[in-house]
Amino acid sequence: MSTGVSTGVSGDLDAALAGLSSEKLEELFTFVAGNTVFTLYLEAGHMLVSELQLPVLGQEEDAVDMLAALTMLELDTEDMDILLINAMIGWFLLAPENGDLDSFFGAHDLDIQRGYRTLCLMVGADPEVFGELATELGLPLDRQESCAFDYEQAADAWSVLTEPYVRPEGERGGRISLSYEPAETGQASVALFLRESGLMEEVAADLDGFYRLPAPVRFSAAACGEDNAFWDPDRREMTLCYELLQTFAWAYLDNLAN
Repeated sequence: MSTGVSTGVSGDLDAALAGLSSEKLEELFTFVAGNTVFTLYLEAGHMLVSELQLPVLGQEEDAVDMLAALTMLELDTEDMDILLINAMIGWFLLAPENGDLDSFFGAHDLDIQRGYRTLCLMVGADPEVFGELATELGLPLDRQESCAFDYEQAADAWSVLTEPYVRPEGERGGRISLSYEPAETGQASVALFLRESGLMEEVAADLDGFYRLPAPVRFSAAACGEDNAFWDPDRREMTLCYELLQTFAWAYLDNLAN
């Protein structure tokens, strides 16, 4: 996943964060957390498609969008709902307003299309929790009414596909290891947040405890030189770039300023 934008990554983020009130700082890191967790589950979807050799009808990016949303929805906690709401706000903030010609024959649909499809799954799962957000982000009410079918169809499809790989209750995992590579200048705040929040650990434990992976895999946080996150099937490694967390933070700051 790449945001395709360079929202302030080159600026002094640590200095910008130092000027925030404790309330705004907490809001910012909740926003970053929501977008980070969604990204982790999205890239984990690529991992599952690759490692479990799951068939994908259509575009893989669209399929793993659904898996990320479904996984967070199925956890069904107030904290996860808050993270998912922040992830969707971030998705729409970072989505380019207009795609160029290349976007129409690329590897996946336009970001704005993917965002509305994910938002529809959320409303379909729980209109009371996510209906107001959907309306604020422009999803028409008549479309919201049909989203329950989309959610049920997507949930049933992923359940059928992954059922053979679900761990029996009580079986231990131990297939996913984690590593935190050194951060570069200006990345100290987001790198420290990622490590102390335990977000990667929580996502890894959830996936490792639910799916029976055929081989060990690694989740890594690293400086990449770009705001991105990606699954490498040859190395069996998912990398979350510190630059992407910086982009999430700058998106919040830019929205606050505007």
